[in-house]
Amino acid sequence: MNGRLVEAKRARVPALDRGLLHGDGLYETWRTYGGEPFAVDAHLRRLAAAARRLALPVPGDAALWVRRSRLLVRRNRLPDAAVRLTITRGDTGEAIVPERRAPPTVLLLVRPLPVDLARRQRDGIRAVVLPFPRDASATWGGLKLLGHASAVAGRMLAARRRADEGLYVTPAGDGTEGTTSNVFAVFGRTIVTPPLDAGILAGVTRAMVLALARRARLRVREARLPARSLARADELFLTASTVEILPVVRLDGRRVRGGVPGPVTRALQARYAHAVARAQKAIVRKTA
Repeated sequence: MNGRLVEAKRARVPALDRGLLHGDGLYETWRTYGGEPFAVDAHLRRLAAAARRLALPVPGDAALWVRRSRLLVRRNRLPDAAVRLTITRGDTGEAIVPERRAPPTVLLLVRPLPVDLARRQRDGIRAVVLPFPRDASATWGGLKLLGHASAVAGRMLAARRRADEGLYVTPAGDGTEGTTSNVFAVFGRTIVTPPLDAGILAGVTRAMVLALARRARLRVREARLPARSLARADELFLTASTVEILPVVRLDGRRVRGGVPGPVTRALQARYAHAVARAQKAIVRKTA
């Protein structure tokens, strides 16, 4: 926290921190594999672009956060983990307009991955269609803002329905993304995912998966994805940095493709794992 190692239970932020009072801040989350952070460059580029839009301090280069991530996972003995970087405007007063200048609050956290992640990647998960959209307009939808009212409500609703994830739907009836994931539907050998101008997050894993699919000569379309079409998809899967690629095998209680992950999803999981392994080998060679 602010450059110092501290136990999470001892970390404190001021009562007038803008992140607490107004959600005035941003965050990014990435994964580590065997103690090595993955795709930090891409995450920091997205965070820096968002910080410039909100006139927040740019968090420094990726190399700094790679070093700090390595230190944090080593100290916590979590070689395979999720790492979250949060930046707020700091203690600048309670008014909407900052009343004074103050150092930002900069927090780097590490947490374990879900204990059942491998099973969920293998067997698939359950999802539900939510009766509301994400609480961010298209203007702000591409930013990882601290406020998460729709995500909290959506994930709680999904849990009550015994599902793992909830998928947002716009008033026009379009599926957009999950509470913490990007959404892909497979129709034959065509993969469809909502476009960025739908106000979705430009996921780092989403971009990787699109590139992998194109290299595999799969047809890829970034287009509207009406919620009603999700039930007709041959395959559904979700992407996010911490969970990679998760097959959806039940949607609103109904089976997707007989309740088992499909071949396109499986092929992309294998290609993604290969890309991660290749990147990690390159890091090992570089540091040897």
